[in-house]
Amino acid sequence: MKRSLLVKTSRNLFFTGCMMAMAIGQAQETIIYQQNFDGNNGNFTNGIVSQNTPTNGWLSSSTAPQYGEIFRHMWNFSDVTAGGEQITMPISGRSLGMGFFEGNVPFFENHYFYTYAGDIPTDQTFYTTRWAHVGISTEGFENITVEFKWRCAGEVFEDVVYDYGTVNTSIDGGATWAMDQTGGFGGVTSEHGTFSGGLYYGNPGIQTTTISLPSDRADQPNFRLAFRMVVDEGYGTGGGFIIDDIIIRGDQIELGSEELNKSSFTVYKDGNNFVAKSTSDKIQSIEVFDLAGRKAMNLMGNAKQVRIPASELSKGVYIIKAKMENGDEMTQKILK
Repeated sequence: MKRSLLVKTSRNLFFTGCMMAMAIGQAQETIIYQQNFDGNNGNFTNGIVSQNTPTNGWLSSSTAPQYGEIFRHMWNFSDVTAGGEQITMPISGRSLGMGFFEGNVPFFENHYFYTYAGDIPTDQTFYTTRWAHVGISTEGFENITVEFKWRCAGEVFEDVVYDYGTVNTSIDGGATWAMDQTGGFGGVTSEHGTFSGGLYYGNPGIQTTTISLPSDRADQPNFRLAFRMVVDEGYGTGGGFIIDDIIIRGDQIELGSEELNKSSFTVYKDGNNFVAKSTSDKIQSIEVFDLAGRKAMNLMGNAKQVRIPASELSKGVYIIKAKMENGDEMTQKILK
């Protein structure tokens, strides 16, 4: 009987251990963003034509027309698999890719991905560089990875890469960008210099790449992911940078005692007033300061909820400083 109980207990412990291991594994594999362009996050039926108005969250870095005031290259969505070479087709279902040159002004009829190839243009810059980028908050996550499928035939002439893609990220909403150099291939490029990695070219078949982003990309509310394509206008090989099945993952950040304390204090609008609320210790007092550091209000608390009369404040931004029963000080901004 004891032996049976021991065996049963051991099995239960083993099962519990397995479940805990699975839970830990799942936490480490949290999907922050997933996109296959077939409808799991939006309905993708045309091109990314705006720097300001998103297409299902995606923006273009440039929408300027090129030679003859038409668009030689644009980021578009296509599911056309017939009528072109392998390097011009989507990867799976609908994909994001550079192409759609058909004398467009702009041209958005669904078409396989095809970049302009012809005589060297003489009226403007020799190259086209375009970005397609999307904003994804990584707040609460660390160890960020980006997995995606791609193909890009690209052109290499005399050991110089002329048509290629790159992966770039931003943490300030796209004001500045950092190019990843851990994935892809190295090479001497026609436009951006020499790189030990981070270039996507020379692969007409479907490739899968996973890159690990630097630690400063973790826990960022204004994170953006971009795919950039550089195209030689004169001698393009036909296929652009084609992207599909994007998965961004991260580990959930465990809150320490300080963060837990901060998360237990909130200030929110309630009618014509603000309410400072604590879910743990009582609020002993509230001080309200303007951005110049002048004290606008002082309120006594000794409760878990303190009302702040907004009618006594002018319009503007204020800093709420709360002294807690346990001696901690919490701060939060409000906008009147």
